[in-house]
Amino acid sequence: MSSSRGRRTGAAITTLAIAFAASTGLAQAQPTRTLMATSEATMGTKARPAVEDCGLSKPKVRPATLTLACADANNLGVKLVWARWTATGAYATGTDTWNACTPYCAASKTWYKTAANFTLSHPVKTPAGWLFEKLVVRITGKAPKDMARTQVYSEKPVPK
Repeated sequence: MSSSRGRRTGAAITTLAIAFAASTGLAQAQPTRTLMATSEATMGTKARPAVEDCGLSKPKVRPATLTLACADANNLGVKLVWARWTATGAYATGTDTWNACTPYCAASKTWYKTAANFTLSHPVKTPAGWLFEKLVVRITGKAPKDMARTQVYSEKPVPK
């Protein structure tokens, strides 16, 4: 079977499954978690969301370092200088550093670095207060050709 024919068959099956679910009532809207509005008017102009590094640490405002690779800490945002920290977003310049992992990550002593911009957004109300849930890192300096120049990370708090 050709790959385009397989894709068409898969698309047809998906379409039929959606139509069946809709006709039988299986596709009814499910309740979703509703996030509170995040305008400064809603939060109050004095509200300043914090960030829980990797969703686990104590909430911080204007941290000097953020862990980007939460599983093993082999990628960090360091020397962060926050130019803006408002109720709706925060912006910093700093350095993206990562472990070369040669011969493997635990044994590697070689780290690379490049300039980057760091943007926090999507504040939500949590039991710990207002917290940013999204971190975008934009590489502005030299980087390997295969490295994505824009990287998105979740800072969502881990449920306790």
